[in-house]
This record gives sequence, C-alpha cells and structure tokens, in this order.
Amino acid sequence: MNLDQIRYFLLLADKQHFWQTAEQLELSQSALSRHIQRLEAELGFSLFERTPRQVRLTAAGQLLRTEWGRLLGELDAVHRHARQVSTGEVGSLRIGHIGAAAYGWLPRLLARFTAQYPLVQLDLLEVSATESEHPLLTYQVDVGFWREPATNPALVSEPVFAEQLALVVPQQHWARAETFTSLAALREEFFVLPALTGPSAYVRTLRELFDQYGFQPRGTVTSDFGSTMLHLVAAGLGVSVLPLSYASSPLPGLRFIELPHQSAVYSVWRRADGSAVLRHLLAQARALALE
Repeated sequence: MNLDQIRYFLLLADKQHFWQTAEQLELSQSALSRHIQRLEAELGFSLFERTPRQVRLTAAGQLLRTEWGRLLGELDAVHRHARQVSTGEVGSLRIGHIGAAAYGWLPRLLARFTAQYPLVQLDLLEVSATESEHPLLTYQVDVGFWREPATNPALVSEPVFAEQLALVVPQQHWARAETFTSLAALREEFFVLPALTGPSAYVRTLRELFDQYGFQPRGTVTSDFGSTMLHLVAAGLGVSVLPLSYASSPLPGLRFIELPHQSAVYSVWRRADGSAVLRHLLAQARALALE
C-alpha cells in the first residue's frame, strides 16, 4: 500500500467511474484497476461494488474514504509546513543584541523582516558587551548584533553599520550643541560610563576617545547598560558618551550632542548554522546596511 494508491482510491470513490478517474489520473483504465485490486488484496476486503457502468463503495470503503481523506489532508498540511520550514518561511530565530540596537536599527530590521516573513517567531535577548560570544556558543541565541567581531573560529561576523556617538547631558546642563567645541571641555565633569578597564570593543573605543582628548573621565557610578546610564544622567549623576541611537529614547530630561566619533556594530552567527531563516535575516540586515 502506498499514498498514490490511496489517492487513486479517493478519486475513484468521488467519481465512481473507472475510465473518468483513469483519464484524470492520466493512467490506463487497466492500470487503475490493478492498483485498486492490489489495495483490496492487501486489505483483505473489497472497497467497491462493481457494475458494468459504475462502481459503488462498500461499507468498509465508505469508512476508509472518510478516514483516509482526513489523514491525507493532515499529511498534506504537514508537507506544506515542512516546505515552509525548509525555505525559511516558517520557523523561529533567537536574536541577541546590544541595548543601543533596540533604539533604532533593530526595530527597522525586524519590521522589514516580519513584513516578508510573518510566520517566523522572533525572540530577543539583550546581551551585555562582555559576554557577547557566550550566548551563541551555548545556543542561547542564533545570531547577535553587537560591537565585537567574532574571535572564536566557530563563529563568523560581518559589519552591518557604524553609528555616531553622542555626549549625553541633563537638560539643564551648560553644554549645548550650538556652543560645544570639544569633549576636553568636560574634563572636570563626572561621567556615567562602563568600567573603562573592561575588555569590550565599546570600552576600547571610549578609552581611545578620552586618550585623544587628553584626560581620564571621573566617575562614581559605572554600568554596562545604556538604558541604565540614561536614567543616571537624567537624575543628574553625571554626563555620558553613548551611541546616538539612544536619542530616540522617550526618557525626558536629556540632551544629546553629536560627537565626531563612531562605533561599529557586527552581525555574528555560528559558522555551521544552515538555517534558512537565519539566511533571510542576514540578507535583510545587509540590505538595510546599504540604505
């Protein structure tokens, strides 16, 4: 017994005529008759009552017509779903990201992606800059968007965009874009920053930036999370240097002054991952990077 024989049976059960069924299946009438006879022989009972003009289902045939029709419908649905999974139309993707990406670039990417692949489930995880590779290597996420290119040979990365950095000050602060000249003018200020002894790419960028202006920032509070730093600046605990994308934060009481410095963001994923969904997301990220 095979699926073709069952499909032949169901079509014959609908048409109740051998030559009409054979014509639709593009088989000879004798070939169709042999398929049905083999099916009946394997089952051990008749499926049809035959007359010179037509065929009629037996009681057992009527039962199988109902049950096989239901099962084949479910099987066809499973096959359609499997095809969608193989092409990346259906599936899931776990995305790790730095906090800054959620304030502009990542929502744009996901809006484009979900418009084209609405049946893909996306799960987001904000990742600290100091642990970016670990979630990929332990399969907590499938792709990451952060400031560190891959160093582990099991991972691959590529730059997706570079974003401008900004000085972030409380609304009442004296520094204003129209009069601001150099970060060196804030050498006496307290800064809210990540610990500058850390190993992350963003921290290295900050160290180089302050070295360029010839001073080490003073501070009493450190944090690795941009959203936390925004609240600390708004509370008057100091000023900060953050990616300009944080300017889209709805948090009141802040002013952003663009700096002539940038920080790169990379897409990072497992080299051996052949997921079609991942390929689609990376293609969308590349397209967005070109705009």
